Amino acid sequence: MLCVAMKDGIYFLWKGVGTSWHRRGPVLARKMIMAMATDSDRRTVYVSIFREGVFRSSDYGQSWEDITSNLPYKDVRALAISPHDSNVIYAGTEPPGVFVSRNGGQTWTECGNLREHPNAREWSFPVPPRVPHVRTLEVSPRDPNTLYAGIEVGSFLISRDGGQTWEAASGIGRDIHRLIIHPAQPDRLIVATGDDTPPYRQVGGFGIYRSDDGGRSWRQANDGLDFRTYCEDAIAFHPKNPDLLFLAAADGIPPRWASMTKLAFGALSGNVYFLAPSRWRRRKGADVVIFRSRNGGDRWESIMNGLPSSFFDMIWALDSGLTEHGDVGVYFGTTGGEIYASEDEGESWRKIAEGLPGITHLKVLAA
Repeated sequence: MLCVAMKDGIYFLWKGVGTSWHRRGPVLARKMIMAMATDSDRRTVYVSIFREGVFRSSDYGQSWEDITSNLPYKDVRALAISPHDSNVIYAGTEPPGVFVSRNGGQTWTECGNLREHPNAREWSFPVPPRVPHVRTLEVSPRDPNTLYAGIEVGSFLISRDGGQTWEAASGIGRDIHRLIIHPAQPDRLIVATGDDTPPYRQVGGFGIYRSDDGGRSWRQANDGLDFRTYCEDAIAFHPKNPDLLFLAAADGIPPRWASMTKLAFGALSGNVYFLAPSRWRRRKGADVVIFRSRNGGDRWESIMNGLPSSFFDMIWALDSGLTEHGDVGVYFGTTGGEIYASEDEGESWRKIAEGLPGITHLKVLAA
């Protein structure tokens, strides 16, 4: 089963007999989903709605509960469930803050104070009103007190005391978008970044970064991506193999291919996420390719078999996981409302849905 967030809410898709797929939704209709975390063992989905806080469903979207009662900031941009205790939920906010609930969202407390971090005065989002935020948030599968938080745009932060203190990593780009960790190798961190903007232009960060020592040191891992090094959230490990990764990467940042009108409107509303390309800006659009690495990101290869040579539409959402039938599937969705699936590690692809609203998040759920 797939949980798919779109520009008008959330859909659930599941495979029927043969090659058919069924869908249910939308739920949370006309809501912009900013972050998603799922717990298949408890049939639970957590989402954040733009400037409305965090909502929880314990029945795969049949009903929803607002769990933001004492969360001081309602603009939540990142969610994470502790792999050590599914009652422990973390939320990353704008302005930058990390909050934890140890009772499934009934109450929240702040983990330190990121806004007083020594580097905080340098953090700045490139689009007005230029307020930075926590874009990605994860808990180490090895140690429940080790937390990772990525500031967009600013620092990759590490806490080894449950969030009381935070240190900024060096050797990594500043336009942090997504961190993934494979439970079989908890010290290997893979981070997808965009393109460093002022005041970090001198750093020159872009693309994929890899750490093999829990974030103490970093190196770029872009070999094979060529000029497609703009990466959003569309990156995932194979669930059984920490060396096997899947990635969607674009040619250039959104101002190179998105509608200027939508960029301006997004700046006024405070949300420039999930933009679709404009043919008036660039004929080839976002020019996205799906890549695979068999060695933990050391080398990437294009896997567009059965797909266009590249996608005009942007790809914000990609995931890999065990299906309800026990297979390993890889799935991604486009801003053009299409969903593609592979059951052979990207050797071939099949379109399983089309005509949907633009897709922003996608998670594989075990039925």
